Order: sequence, then structure tokens, then C-alpha cells
Amino acid sequence: MMRSNYALSLLILFLASLTVLGQSSTDKPAKTKRVFTNEDLGKFREKYGSEPDSEPATRPGQPADTAKQPVETGAPGKAATPESKAYWVAKLKETDSALEKAKAQELKFYGIVDKFEQKLRDAKGEFQIRTSQEQVADSTKHLSRAKDEAKQAEEARTKLLAEAAEKGFKPSDLREEAPR
Repeated sequence: MMRSNYALSLLILFLASLTVLGQSSTDKPAKTKRVFTNEDLGKFREKYGSEPDSEPATRPGQPADTAKQPVETGAPGKAATPESKAYWVAKLKETDSALEKAKAQELKFYGIVDKFEQKLRDAKGEFQIRTSQEQVADSTKHLSRAKDEAKQAEEARTKLLAEAAEKGFKPSDLREEAPR
């Protein structure tokens, strides 16, 4: 009898503690959520002196196509024209960088194809063989795309040099001298 009373009192204490714990979380008032508006952010900017984080892509009343026009960083009043050497040097630099990028992509995909071909040779199970074949095919597709891009970049460079020659500039004239 004593033992059942003891067990019953422990059970009552346990249930009472559960109800107390359950009630303590609901006794706290819910925090009101604060919604920040543009006016609130403006006050913070004024108070702390920060710049607006970003401007909208287009301002109201401004056509969308004018927002994406590049800003000239050169000297004011000096626009590069097809008759100037600076124009052709800049164009050649652009085509050379595109050519270098395309050749780097081509080399990258050569390495990837080699890696997956080795993986295919080492494959043991049917799943590994099939997966490796798909990887080789996909990488080969990317390699051919990279080769085409390199070929197009080379053609663009040749075309640019031909146009510059028509304007009277030699390819050796368009190479920028390294600053000393």
C-alpha cells in the first residue's frame, strides 16, 4: 500500500510539473513584430549618414534602354573613333581577351575529357561504365563548343586586324607598349 501511494504521489508531481512547464511558455506575451518601411530606413540613413544601398535600375520617367548604357570613363570630349589608334587598341584587347578565354575553356575541357576517358577505362560495373560514357559524351560536346568559340574568336581577331589595316594601322602598331 505504501509503495502504491509513493508511486501515485510521484506520478502526480510529474504531471503537475508538466502542466507548470507547459503554462510558463504561454504566460509570456507575444512580441509585436516590427515592419520597417522606407520612411524608417530613411530615418536610419539620416541618423547614421549612410548612402542608399542601391538605386533602382530605371528611374521613373526614364526609358528602360537608357539605364543600361555604359558610362564613358575616358577623358571628356575625347571619344574613341574608328580613326584613332586607341579605338583599335581597345578593340584588339577585347578580342584578345575573348580569344584567351576561349582557349582556356578549350584546355579545361581537354583535361576533363581525358579524366572521364580514364574513368571509363577503369570502370568495372555496368552503372559505372554507363555513367562514364555519358560524362565523356557530355564533356566532348562541351569541348567541341569551346573549340567553336575559339575558332570564332580567332576569326573575329583576324577580321579586326583586317579592318584596322584598311584604316591604315599595322598589327604591330596596335600592340600596347608595356609601361616602364
